[in-house]
Amino acid sequence: MDQSNSDNEVHRKYFAIKESLSALSFSTRDNPPPPLPPSSQPNTSPSRDFVPRINRKDDETGTGTGGADDENIEPVSWREVVMKSYEKHSLLIEVSLAILFAYIYPTLGAKYLFPDITAHWIAVILIFFLSGFALRLEALSTAAANYKFNIFVMMFNFFGVSAVVNFVATFFYNGEVISEDLMKGMIICSCLSMPTNMMIVLTISSKGDEATALFLATIMNLLGVFVTPLLIFFYLKEDSDIDFISTYRTISLRVLLPVAVGLTMKNTLNGAHEFADEHKAIFLIIREKALVYIVYATFCSTFSGESDSTGAQIVVMAISQVILLASTMIIAWIFLFIFFNRQPQLRVCGLFGCSTKTAALGIPLISAIYEDHPKLGIYSLPLLIWYPTQLIIGTVLSSRLSRFVDYKVAKHEAERRRNEYQPKGCGLLEKPSWIGN
Repeated sequence: MDQSNSDNEVHRKYFAIKESLSALSFSTRDNPPPPLPPSSQPNTSPSRDFVPRINRKDDETGTGTGGADDENIEPVSWREVVMKSYEKHSLLIEVSLAILFAYIYPTLGAKYLFPDITAHWIAVILIFFLSGFALRLEALSTAAANYKFNIFVMMFNFFGVSAVVNFVATFFYNGEVISEDLMKGMIICSCLSMPTNMMIVLTISSKGDEATALFLATIMNLLGVFVTPLLIFFYLKEDSDIDFISTYRTISLRVLLPVAVGLTMKNTLNGAHEFADEHKAIFLIIREKALVYIVYATFCSTFSGESDSTGAQIVVMAISQVILLASTMIIAWIFLFIFFNRQPQLRVCGLFGCSTKTAALGIPLISAIYEDHPKLGIYSLPLLIWYPTQLIIGTVLSSRLSRFVDYKVAKHEAERRRNEYQPKGCGLLEKPSWIGN
């Protein structure tokens, strides 16, 4: 009896649903829905976004590319490849060409362009004025709180790298592997501070701590004005050829005063901050062109004179710079693992901060210290080896370091959550903080 009642109930529901569907279909047929607007109608034609961007022959002519839209799709020409490579490595290419032109006709830059005025004064002042005008001091307060990490990076970059390079360069000089000028150039390069733009770019591309990178690059470039001459004198002593009174007077006029004027103008003039942000790329280009001109004038003076360094010694110096840079990066990475193991973003920032050296501010600073020295070009040569090498190594490592940061951050977050969700008394679980109410 119960089974019969259940079957009847199922049949009633079935016929009720069937009647409802029939009524709905008749009402829809008699009163069809309004047409969809053109923007909401489904598009059954092939979307141009999903058409493969390949060259294909037309069915009729056999020579077409498949439609008018595809006529603009052309293979990348060699000219575009060259231009993209130039935009990516413009500074390195221009510096190399400047040295080449200086070698071909050194008299132009050594005499007719008045390098004592145009290169050693105007170009240097322009670089440091724009550097002061572009400083972003308001973003440094948070990064300054991590004083242990900042002190470690500064000490390693200034004192650790210079101590290692001084030992190797002196050893090579005593063994007559390199000349005295190249030895001095290697030591001078090691006493410089880190670069600003390259440090920030490499840190960001590797997912490091951008604020800390900005803080370190800014502070170390300001400190380098005072620390670099002292370190050079400490290592080279009477052979440093440094007159401290003349050096700091020149640095004050060419470096500190332009930086102070640029920084003051940015903080006092209305709209200066917005102007600096809008034209930051233009300022960078101007600084790079001024740097290229300084390099050109410096090597024109060098090639006009005589050098005690042979080609073989320069090759040994270049190889030594590459090995020293790689070695300092490995040593820095080991120390960062020991002291800052659970801070992957700081470790990546520290890797570049501990080992990189500035050319944009280093060459003008060397030019200010050794203004009229005939070996100024040779002193700058080791830096021109170190600088592109650190860019190449940093670019190669950036993707791997980026994955390293993602892995470490996810691992530490999982450990934190797992440690919070621990059994408490009587086997009860305490609700972790990351679960909402």
